[in-house]
Formats: sequence, structure tokens, C-alpha cells
Amino acid sequence: MNVSQHYDSAIPRPPIVTTWQDDATQDLADDTGYQSARVIIVDDDPGLRELLTEFLVDNGLGVEAVSSGAALRARLVQRPCDLVILDMMMPGEDGLSVLRGLAQSDDPPGVIMLSALSSEVDRVVALEMGADDYVTKPSTPREILARIRSVLRRRNRTAATAADSAGTIEQGEAQRFHTTYRFAGWTLNCRMRSLQSPGGELVSLTEGEFQMMDAFVTHPHAVHTREDMIALSGRADTSSKDRTIDVNISRLRRKLAAFDRTEIIRTVRGKGYLFIADVIGA
Repeated sequence: MNVSQHYDSAIPRPPIVTTWQDDATQDLADDTGYQSARVIIVDDDPGLRELLTEFLVDNGLGVEAVSSGAALRARLVQRPCDLVILDMMMPGEDGLSVLRGLAQSDDPPGVIMLSALSSEVDRVVALEMGADDYVTKPSTPREILARIRSVLRRRNRTAATAADSAGTIEQGEAQRFHTTYRFAGWTLNCRMRSLQSPGGELVSLTEGEFQMMDAFVTHPHAVHTREDMIALSGRADTSSKDRTIDVNISRLRRKLAAFDRTEIIRTVRGKGYLFIADVIGA
């Protein structure tokens, strides 16, 4: 049974769509920016694209569907999007290759990988390359909608925090968070969501990596437990959240080490992670 057949049998229409819309759409609408969010589905299965597009549109999202990475890039040239649902196994250019390109862009969208591969290795590889979430096929549109909601909520929360901080600065009021943080020659700009190396190179950050870095620079010289990081991420699932935190930290360390070998993030055995660099906020 292919994925679209599973969806058709698992989600009879229209009753399930109507029921889900009744009990969840209002909650989703309450999330900042949810109704204006733009999602692009990238999958070579036309049945899956049609079914998932219809379900997500019925639940208040702006959705487009394309069949390849090349088609996705053409769409993004015309207009950016907030989130990409990306099939991992496609003919020609596979999902990981597409993901790599998205993660290296100046303003990467959120990415949810959709894959028939269920091993931990496949999941970890995708997360390490910049995916925000990983959903194993077959799964229902209802679960995918919940994952979309979670990723968009995290991204909107982070953006709102940066905007509030910037607005307060303009008003001259005392505040807790700064717009820019400098540490060990690095500069993190929370308004632009950018990280600049000591040599001036811009380093792209995924949503998860930015959240980790924001937590570190706002509370340096303090041990951050995995529980702290999980609460910050707002993840609702419990199957892989501990591993996701470790993956984000590992990616951050590699990106920092690529430009400067100075130790900045230290593991405190049995407790969590310690940001050891001195931080200056501006």
C-alpha cells in the first residue's frame, strides 16, 4: 500500500476534515501568524500532494505543492515561504540535497522531513543537516498539521521575542534582552537572526540552532539542562526531543569550530551545557 492509499483509508473525507477543523482550527488561529503562513509541499507522489494540500488548506494554511527540488527553488525565487514539507526520497535530487541548500540560504524556512525511512540514523542525519522535524510515513494529515503548528509556533515565538526587544530599544526603555550580542569575536544579531564569525563571515543557523544560541548568550556562564532546552523549543513530541537538543548543540559546535577552534560550549557531564564565553549585549 502506498502512502496516498494509506491516507485515503485512514482519513475518510469529508467527516474527519470537518471534525478536526471544528476542534482545532480556533487553537491554530490563535498562534501568531498561523493563518498567514505559507507552506510548500515537495513530494513526487501526486496523490499525496493533492490530499495533503486539500487538508491543510481546509485548516487555514496557504499551501502550494511541487514535485521536485528544482520546482521548489523556482517558487522561492518568486516568493519566500515559512515552512517546507520535504519528501526525503525523490527521484533525481533527493530531499537531503534540497535540505542542504535550504539550510545554507540567508533566511532558511522551517523544514519538516517526510520519509518512509524510520531508523534513528536517518532521523539524526536529517536533523543534523537542518531539519526542524522528521515525520515517518505513513502518517496522517492530522499529525502533519500538528507538526506544522509546532514548528510555526516556535518560529513565531522567537521572531516575536526579537521584535519586542527591538521595539523596546527604540523606545529607550530598560529591558532584559539586547538586539546584538558579542562573544569571543562573534556577533549574534537577534533582530536579523544572523551570526557573524570573528573574520566577518555570515554563518547560517536553523531555527533550533538560533534558539540554542539565543539561550546561551542571554544566560552565559550558566548550565543549561536538556529540560531547559526542551522547554525553550516548545516541542510537544517526546520520542526524539532529547536527541534533537544534542543534535542542535553538535551542529552549533561544528559551525563555530569551522571558523574558530576556541571552546565556547562545554558539556557538563550529567547536567547539561555551559556557555563559557564572556558576552556583551548591545
